[in-house]
Amino acid sequence: MDRSLGRAAALVALVLSMVVTTPVTAHAVVAPADGYGFAQGYTWATGDPDDARREIAAVGRTGASWVRLPLDWSVVEPHSGRYDWGYFDNLVKTADSQGLRALGLIYNTPLWARGEGARLLFPSAPPRDPADFAAFAAAAAKRYAGRINAWEIWNEPNLPLFMGFVQDKAVRFTEMLQAVHPAIKAANPKATVIAAGLSPLLGDDSPPGFLAQMYAAGARGSFDAAAAHPYVFPGGLAADSDNGWSDVLRMNEVMVANGDAGKKIWLTEMGASTNDTPEGVSQQEQARQIVDVLGAAAAVGWTGPAFIHAVRDLDTANRDDREANFGALLTSDWQPKYAATVLARQ
Repeated sequence: MDRSLGRAAALVALVLSMVVTTPVTAHAVVAPADGYGFAQGYTWATGDPDDARREIAAVGRTGASWVRLPLDWSVVEPHSGRYDWGYFDNLVKTADSQGLRALGLIYNTPLWARGEGARLLFPSAPPRDPADFAAFAAAAAKRYAGRINAWEIWNEPNLPLFMGFVQDKAVRFTEMLQAVHPAIKAANPKATVIAAGLSPLLGDDSPPGFLAQMYAAGARGSFDAAAAHPYVFPGGLAADSDNGWSDVLRMNEVMVANGDAGKKIWLTEMGASTNDTPEGVSQQEQARQIVDVLGAAAAVGWTGPAFIHAVRDLDTANRDDREANFGALLTSDWQPKYAATVLARQ
Protein backbone atom coordinates (compact mmCIF):
# COMPACT_ATOMS: atom_id res chain seq x y z
CA MET A 1 0.00 0.00 0.00
CA ASP A 2 1.34 3.45 -0.93
CA ARG A 3 1.11 5.43 2.30
CA SER A 4 3.11 8.51 1.34
CA LEU A 5 2.22 11.89 2.79
CA GLY A 6 1.75 13.34 -0.68
CA ARG A 7 -0.80 10.79 -1.78
CA ALA A 8 -2.62 11.03 1.53
CA ALA A 9 -2.81 14.80 1.18
CA ALA A 10 -4.21 14.47 -2.32
CA LEU A 11 -6.92 12.10 -1.13
CA VAL A 12 -7.83 14.45 1.69
CA ALA A 13 -8.03 17.35 -0.75
CA LEU A 14 -10.44 15.35 -2.89
CA VAL A 15 -12.66 14.62 0.10
CA LEU A 16 -12.65 18.28 1.09
CA SER A 17 -13.60 19.38 -2.40
CA MET A 18 -16.73 17.25 -2.10
CA VAL A 19 -17.61 17.96 1.54
CA VAL A 20 -17.00 21.68 1.90
CA THR A 21 -19.46 22.60 -0.85
CA THR A 22 -22.13 20.16 0.30
CA PRO A 23 -24.61 20.74 3.15
CA VAL A 24 -23.77 18.52 6.09
CA THR A 25 -26.45 15.83 6.26
CA ALA A 26 -26.62 12.25 7.44
CA HIS A 27 -26.16 11.09 3.85
CA ALA A 28 -22.88 13.03 3.63
CA VAL A 29 -21.19 11.01 6.40
CA VAL A 30 -18.38 8.80 5.12
CA ALA A 31 -16.60 6.92 7.90
CA PRO A 32 -13.39 4.87 8.05
CA ALA A 33 -13.70 1.22 7.06
CA ASP A 34 -13.44 0.23 10.73
CA GLY A 35 -16.31 2.54 11.65
CA TYR A 36 -16.67 5.35 14.14
CA GLY A 37 -17.79 5.77 17.71
CA PHE A 38 -17.99 8.13 20.66
CA ALA A 39 -16.03 8.91 23.81
CA GLN A 40 -17.20 10.84 26.86
CA GLY A 41 -14.31 10.88 29.31
CA TYR A 42 -13.93 10.72 33.06
CA THR A 43 -17.63 11.32 33.85
CA TRP A 44 -18.39 7.74 32.85
CA ALA A 45 -15.93 6.59 35.53
CA THR A 46 -16.86 8.96 38.35
CA GLY A 47 -20.22 10.49 37.44
CA ASP A 48 -23.87 9.45 37.64
CA PRO A 49 -24.30 5.93 36.17
CA ASP A 50 -27.81 6.80 34.99
CA ASP A 51 -26.36 9.66 32.96
CA ALA A 52 -23.84 7.28 31.40
CA ARG A 53 -26.63 4.88 30.40
CA ARG A 54 -28.61 7.70 28.77
CA GLU A 55 -25.54 8.97 26.95
CA ILE A 56 -24.60 5.54 25.60
CA ALA A 57 -28.22 5.07 24.52
CA ALA A 58 -27.86 8.31 22.53
CA VAL A 59 -24.82 6.81 20.81
CA GLY A 60 -26.97 3.83 19.92
CA ARG A 61 -29.28 6.12 17.94
CA THR A 62 -26.45 7.15 15.61
CA GLY A 63 -24.56 5.28 12.93
CA ALA A 64 -21.75 4.61 15.39
CA SER A 65 -20.50 1.09 15.99
CA TRP A 66 -18.02 1.83 18.79
CA VAL A 67 -17.84 3.42 22.22
CA ARG A 68 -14.68 4.27 24.20
CA LEU A 69 -15.06 3.23 27.83
CA PRO A 70 -12.77 4.74 30.51
CA LEU A 71 -11.24 2.18 32.89
CA ASP A 72 -9.76 4.24 35.73
CA TRP A 73 -7.17 2.09 37.48
CA SER A 74 -7.20 4.37 40.53
CA VAL A 75 -10.95 3.78 40.97
CA VAL A 76 -11.03 0.04 40.30
CA GLU A 77 -7.94 -0.94 42.35
CA PRO A 78 -7.56 1.69 45.09
CA HIS A 79 -5.75 -0.92 47.22
CA SER A 80 -3.27 -3.37 45.75
CA GLY A 81 -4.94 -6.59 44.66
CA ARG A 82 -8.47 -5.51 45.68
CA TYR A 83 -10.69 -4.82 42.67
CA ASP A 84 -14.08 -3.16 42.38
CA TRP A 85 -15.16 -3.54 38.77
CA GLY A 86 -18.74 -2.39 39.38
CA TYR A 87 -18.95 0.85 37.39
CA PHE A 88 -17.04 -0.60 34.45
CA ASP A 89 -19.14 -3.77 34.41
CA ASN A 90 -22.18 -1.51 34.05
CA LEU A 91 -20.61 0.45 31.18
CA VAL A 92 -19.75 -2.74 29.31
CA LYS A 93 -23.26 -4.11 29.86
CA THR A 94 -24.81 -0.88 28.55
CA ALA A 95 -22.56 -0.87 25.48
CA ASP A 96 -23.53 -4.49 24.81
CA SER A 97 -27.22 -3.60 25.09
CA GLN A 98 -26.79 -0.98 22.36
CA GLY A 99 -24.90 -3.33 20.05
CA LEU A 100 -21.72 -1.24 20.37
CA ARG A 101 -18.17 -2.55 20.29
CA ALA A 102 -16.06 -1.28 23.18
CA LEU A 103 -12.60 0.22 23.25
CA GLY A 104 -11.27 0.13 26.80
CA LEU A 105 -9.11 3.07 27.86
CA ILE A 106 -6.85 2.24 30.83
CA TYR A 107 -5.55 5.29 32.66
CA ASN A 108 -4.67 6.88 36.05
CA THR A 109 -2.47 5.38 38.76
CA PRO A 110 -3.77 4.59 42.26
CA LEU A 111 -1.93 6.22 45.14
CA TRP A 112 -0.27 2.99 46.27
CA ALA A 113 1.36 2.50 42.84
CA ARG A 114 2.67 6.04 42.30
CA GLY A 115 6.22 7.23 42.82
CA GLU A 116 7.60 9.45 45.51
CA GLY A 117 7.42 13.19 46.08
CA ALA A 118 5.36 15.49 43.89
CA ARG A 119 4.16 12.60 41.72
CA LEU A 120 1.88 11.57 44.57
CA LEU A 121 -0.27 14.59 43.70
CA PHE A 122 -1.13 13.39 40.20
CA PRO A 123 -3.21 10.29 39.38
CA SER A 124 -2.01 10.83 35.81
CA ALA A 125 1.61 10.11 36.82
CA PRO A 126 3.00 6.83 35.49
CA PRO A 127 3.31 3.97 37.97
CA ARG A 128 6.49 3.53 39.98
CA ASP A 129 6.70 -0.06 38.70
CA PRO A 130 5.23 -0.75 35.22
CA ALA A 131 4.67 -4.35 36.32
CA ASP A 132 1.88 -3.17 38.63
CA PHE A 133 0.14 -1.51 35.70
CA ALA A 134 0.64 -4.59 33.53
CA ALA A 135 -0.92 -6.81 36.20
CA PHE A 136 -4.00 -4.61 36.34
CA ALA A 137 -4.31 -4.44 32.55
CA ALA A 138 -4.00 -8.22 32.32
CA ALA A 139 -6.75 -8.67 34.90
CA ALA A 140 -9.00 -6.38 32.87
CA ALA A 141 -8.17 -8.06 29.58
CA LYS A 142 -8.97 -11.48 31.05
CA ARG A 143 -12.20 -10.35 32.71
CA TYR A 144 -13.61 -8.74 29.57
CA ALA A 145 -12.12 -11.04 26.91
CA GLY A 146 -14.63 -11.48 24.09
CA ARG A 147 -16.51 -8.35 25.13
CA ILE A 148 -13.58 -5.95 24.86
CA ASN A 149 -10.85 -6.90 22.41
CA ALA A 150 -9.24 -3.47 22.03
CA TRP A 151 -7.37 -1.65 24.80
CA GLU A 152 -5.95 1.85 24.65
CA ILE A 153 -3.03 2.41 27.00
CA TRP A 154 -3.14 5.80 28.76
CA ASN A 155 -4.33 9.15 27.44
CA GLU A 156 -2.29 11.95 25.81
CA PRO A 157 1.08 11.12 27.42
CA ASN A 158 2.76 13.80 25.29
CA LEU A 159 1.11 16.43 27.53
CA PRO A 160 3.00 17.08 30.80
CA LEU A 161 -0.17 16.99 32.93
CA PHE A 162 -1.17 13.54 31.69
CA MET A 163 2.19 12.05 32.65
CA GLY A 164 2.32 13.72 36.06
CA PHE A 165 4.97 16.23 34.91
CA VAL A 166 7.69 13.57 34.90
CA GLN A 167 10.86 13.96 32.86
CA ASP A 168 11.45 11.74 29.81
CA LYS A 169 7.74 11.23 29.17
CA ALA A 170 8.25 9.17 26.01
CA VAL A 171 10.75 6.87 27.73
CA ARG A 172 8.49 6.33 30.72
CA PHE A 173 5.48 5.69 28.51
CA THR A 174 7.45 3.23 26.40
CA GLU A 175 8.38 1.33 29.56
CA MET A 176 4.68 1.06 30.34
CA LEU A 177 3.94 -0.30 26.85
CA GLN A 178 6.78 -2.81 27.08
CA ALA A 179 5.27 -4.19 30.28
CA VAL A 180 1.60 -4.07 29.36
CA HIS A 181 1.63 -5.39 25.77
CA PRO A 182 2.75 -8.96 26.57
CA ALA A 183 0.57 -9.01 29.69
CA ILE A 184 -2.61 -8.17 27.77
CA LYS A 185 -1.71 -10.56 24.94
CA ALA A 186 -1.21 -13.39 27.42
CA ALA A 187 -4.61 -12.69 28.97
CA ASN A 188 -6.42 -12.29 25.65
CA PRO A 189 -4.44 -13.23 22.53
CA LYS A 190 -7.11 -11.62 20.33
CA ALA A 191 -6.71 -8.21 21.95
CA THR A 192 -5.44 -5.17 20.05
CA VAL A 193 -3.15 -3.02 22.21
CA ILE A 194 -3.24 0.63 21.18
CA ALA A 195 -0.63 3.16 22.27
CA ALA A 196 -2.27 6.21 23.82
CA GLY A 197 -3.92 8.86 21.68
CA LEU A 198 -1.53 11.81 21.32
CA SER A 199 -2.75 15.38 21.67
CA PRO A 200 -2.15 18.15 19.12
CA LEU A 201 0.95 20.01 20.26
CA LEU A 202 3.88 21.84 18.69
CA GLY A 203 7.56 21.13 19.26
CA ASP A 204 9.44 17.98 20.24
CA ASP A 205 6.37 16.49 21.94
CA SER A 206 4.09 16.94 18.94
CA PRO A 207 2.37 13.66 18.04
CA PRO A 208 4.92 12.71 15.35
CA GLY A 209 7.80 13.97 17.51
CA PHE A 210 6.64 12.04 20.57
CA LEU A 211 6.07 8.90 18.50
CA ALA A 212 9.61 9.18 17.12
CA GLN A 213 10.90 9.43 20.70
CA MET A 214 8.95 6.30 21.57
CA TYR A 215 10.57 4.38 18.73
CA ALA A 216 13.99 5.63 19.82
CA ALA A 217 13.22 4.30 23.31
CA GLY A 218 12.40 0.84 21.92
CA ALA A 219 8.61 0.93 21.56
CA ARG A 220 8.49 -1.04 18.30
CA GLY A 221 6.85 -4.39 18.95
CA SER A 222 5.10 -3.15 22.10
CA PHE A 223 1.88 -1.87 20.50
CA ASP A 224 -0.43 -3.12 17.76
CA ALA A 225 -1.70 0.30 16.68
CA ALA A 226 -0.87 3.93 17.36
CA ALA A 227 -3.48 6.58 18.17
CA ALA A 228 -4.02 10.30 17.75
CA HIS A 229 -6.51 13.01 18.67
CA PRO A 230 -6.93 15.02 15.45
CA TYR A 231 -8.84 18.05 16.67
CA VAL A 232 -8.91 20.70 13.92
CA PHE A 233 -11.04 23.42 15.56
CA PRO A 234 -11.61 26.27 15.27
CA GLY A 235 -10.52 26.69 11.65
CA GLY A 236 -11.32 23.24 10.33
CA LEU A 237 -9.44 20.65 8.33
CA ALA A 238 -8.35 22.88 5.46
CA ALA A 239 -7.58 26.06 7.40
CA ASP A 240 -4.16 25.17 8.79
CA SER A 241 -1.47 22.92 7.37
CA ASP A 242 -0.18 22.23 10.90
CA ASN A 243 -3.24 20.93 12.71
CA GLY A 244 -4.46 17.73 14.29
CA TRP A 245 -5.04 15.95 11.01
CA SER A 246 -1.61 16.81 9.60
CA ASP A 247 -0.20 15.29 12.80
CA VAL A 248 -1.84 12.00 11.83
CA LEU A 249 -0.27 12.09 8.38
CA ARG A 250 3.16 12.77 9.87
CA MET A 251 2.72 10.03 12.46
CA ASN A 252 2.10 7.64 9.61
CA GLU A 253 5.40 8.71 8.04
CA VAL A 254 7.20 8.02 11.34
CA MET A 255 5.64 4.56 11.49
CA VAL A 256 6.63 3.76 7.91
CA ALA A 257 10.19 4.90 8.60
CA ASN A 258 10.34 2.59 11.62
CA GLY A 259 9.06 -0.52 9.87
CA ASP A 260 5.45 -0.30 11.07
CA ALA A 261 3.75 0.53 7.78
CA GLY A 262 1.22 -2.22 8.37
CA LYS A 263 -0.09 -0.78 11.64
CA LYS A 264 -3.09 1.50 11.84
CA ILE A 265 -3.55 4.80 13.61
CA TRP A 266 -6.76 4.89 15.64
CA LEU A 267 -8.40 8.29 16.10
CA THR A 268 -9.47 7.91 19.72
CA GLU A 269 -10.70 11.49 20.11
CA MET A 270 -11.82 14.11 17.60
CA GLY A 271 -14.45 16.84 17.48
CA ALA A 272 -14.89 20.51 18.33
CA SER A 273 -16.17 22.65 21.19
CA THR A 274 -19.27 24.82 20.71
CA ASN A 275 -18.29 27.46 23.27
CA ASP A 276 -18.38 31.23 22.71
CA THR A 277 -14.63 31.91 22.95
CA PRO A 278 -12.42 32.41 19.86
CA GLU A 279 -11.67 28.66 20.04
CA GLY A 280 -15.35 27.75 19.80
CA VAL A 281 -17.47 26.92 16.76
CA SER A 282 -21.18 26.79 15.98
CA GLN A 283 -23.09 23.52 16.23
CA GLN A 284 -23.27 23.41 12.44
CA GLU A 285 -19.51 23.91 12.12
CA GLN A 286 -18.91 21.27 14.78
CA ALA A 287 -20.87 18.78 12.69
CA ARG A 288 -18.99 19.79 9.55
CA GLN A 289 -15.59 19.31 11.18
CA ILE A 290 -16.59 15.89 12.48
CA VAL A 291 -17.76 14.83 9.02
CA ASP A 292 -14.61 16.25 7.41
CA VAL A 293 -12.24 14.33 9.67
CA LEU A 294 -14.24 11.11 9.26
CA GLY A 295 -14.06 11.58 5.50
CA ALA A 296 -10.34 12.30 5.54
CA ALA A 297 -9.73 9.14 7.56
CA ALA A 298 -11.83 7.11 5.13
CA ALA A 299 -9.87 8.54 2.20
CA VAL A 300 -6.41 7.53 3.39
CA GLY A 301 -7.59 4.04 4.27
CA TRP A 302 -5.05 3.20 6.99
CA THR A 303 -6.73 4.54 10.12
CA GLY A 304 -8.59 2.49 12.66
CA PRO A 305 -11.95 3.57 14.08
CA ALA A 306 -12.54 7.26 14.85
CA PHE A 307 -14.10 8.36 18.15
CA ILE A 308 -16.00 11.62 18.52
CA HIS A 309 -15.45 13.44 21.80
CA ALA A 310 -17.90 13.87 23.39
CA VAL A 311 -21.48 12.61 23.61
CA ARG A 312 -22.85 15.35 25.87
CA ASP A 313 -21.80 18.78 27.07
CA LEU A 314 -20.64 19.02 30.67
CA ASP A 315 -22.15 22.49 31.18
CA THR A 316 -23.70 24.13 28.12
CA ALA A 317 -24.58 27.29 30.06
CA ASN A 318 -20.90 27.97 30.72
CA ARG A 319 -20.25 29.59 27.37
CA ASP A 320 -16.65 30.57 28.18
CA ASP A 321 -15.51 27.04 29.04
CA ARG A 322 -14.03 25.12 26.13
CA GLU A 323 -13.93 21.77 27.91
CA ALA A 324 -17.58 22.00 28.98
CA ASN A 325 -18.97 22.19 25.43
CA PHE A 326 -17.54 19.30 23.42
CA GLY A 327 -20.80 17.33 23.33
CA ALA A 328 -21.77 16.41 19.78
CA LEU A 329 -25.14 14.79 20.46
CA LEU A 330 -26.57 16.46 23.57
CA THR A 331 -26.42 19.64 25.61
CA SER A 332 -25.96 19.23 29.34
CA ASP A 333 -29.75 19.56 29.79
CA TRP A 334 -30.33 16.70 27.32
CA GLN A 335 -31.37 18.72 24.28
CA PRO A 336 -30.19 17.39 20.90
CA LYS A 337 -27.38 19.22 19.14
CA TYR A 338 -27.11 19.66 15.39
CA ALA A 339 -24.67 16.78 14.91
CA ALA A 340 -27.21 14.37 16.41
CA THR A 341 -29.30 14.79 13.27
CA VAL A 342 -26.31 14.58 10.94
CA LEU A 343 -25.07 11.37 12.56
CA ALA A 344 -28.48 9.76 13.13
CA ARG A 345 -28.71 6.08 12.22
CA GLN A 346 -30.27 5.59 8.81
